[in-house]
Amino acid sequence: MQNGWMIAIVCLSLLSIADIKEKAVPCIFLAVFGMIAFIYAVRSGEKEWIHILYSLIPGVFLLMVGMCTKESIGYGDGWVVMALGLLIGAEACFVTVCTGLSVSAFFSLILLVLHKVNGKSRLPFLPFLTIGLGVLMIVQKGI
Repeated sequence: MQNGWMIAIVCLSLLSIADIKEKAVPCIFLAVFGMIAFIYAVRSGEKEWIHILYSLIPGVFLLMVGMCTKESIGYGDGWVVMALGLLIGAEACFVTVCTGLSVSAFFSLILLVLHKVNGKSRLPFLPFLTIGLGVLMIVQKGI
């Protein structure tokens, strides 16, 4: 298991706890996670600069979706996904985000059917992103 994957799962788990408790991710946590991810990407020597920039695309896409939807997807989620891309690469990050979105949609559907939420309710996304990363680790790395 690469160090980037372990850093990612630990940081995402901690950020998920904050996201659940506070319904937002504190900026200091985002900054620390981003700095750790950037330092890892540069110092690991595994990636060229073009690959580092490429790995930011999923997060930039989420930030743009957040802007277009008046933060239906929070900016913090986009920043976290940018850092995640630096740690695990663009392709794995894209699969993680898609898996997280799928799990989130399924969970939301269950909550809607049980009348626990309505269409305007907001759920924290980072726990689902963490689940998506865990699923990818199990499938891809055989953990």
